[in-house]
Amino acid sequence: MLGDMTRTGLLLVVACAFAQPAVAGPRPTGKVVRVERVRASTAVPRICDVQADRTGNCFGPEPRIGDIITLVDDTGVIGEARIAEASTFAIPGRQASPGKGCDGLWTVKTDLLRGDLTGAFGRTVGVIDAGMHPRQSRMIPKDQLASPTGRAEDTAAMGFDRDGDRVADIVLLNTMCDGSGSMCIEEWVRSGTEMKRVYQVNFQSCGL
Repeated sequence: MLGDMTRTGLLLVVACAFAQPAVAGPRPTGKVVRVERVRASTAVPRICDVQADRTGNCFGPEPRIGDIITLVDDTGVIGEARIAEASTFAIPGRQASPGKGCDGLWTVKTDLLRGDLTGAFGRTVGVIDAGMHPRQSRMIPKDQLASPTGRAEDTAAMGFDRDGDRVADIVLLNTMCDGSGSMCIEEWVRSGTEMKRVYQVNFQSCGL
């Protein structure tokens, strides 16, 4: 699946997570850090990548014009972008499976509100989510992620810390779809002390 995603440009935020895992920064020692909590949102977070030319893709429910993407890496927040256009993702020359559609992938254009993407290698990843702290949210390095299912065959591809406590609050998971035999990407979000699955996309339904 990841090979197809790289060749077609489909949801490169996931492909980039495997090809370019983030490197963990040094952990603070001997210091008490006050973590500012952000009011939780009931909306499903959207995971988006943004290129230097301000185009990109989003995973999850349809993004809306005006939605704000908090752009992060493993050091923290590096910028913000605003959705200017959004349309259903489509692969030229291919069609989605009849009656299924591909409701979880979107092509977007953005306006950069702050930050500088001109020096970025590849794509910059971010989250549309009211729970992302404007300063303390960050990406979790892949080598520090665990599958929320606990199954060895499931692979955590990407994770985000909403509030700076270095615990993954949002995880994208590579897994087999429920009983279908095809591959899925799932989104899991922390609710209290538990991780819950909030979204799933079967890429076979997208024509892959």
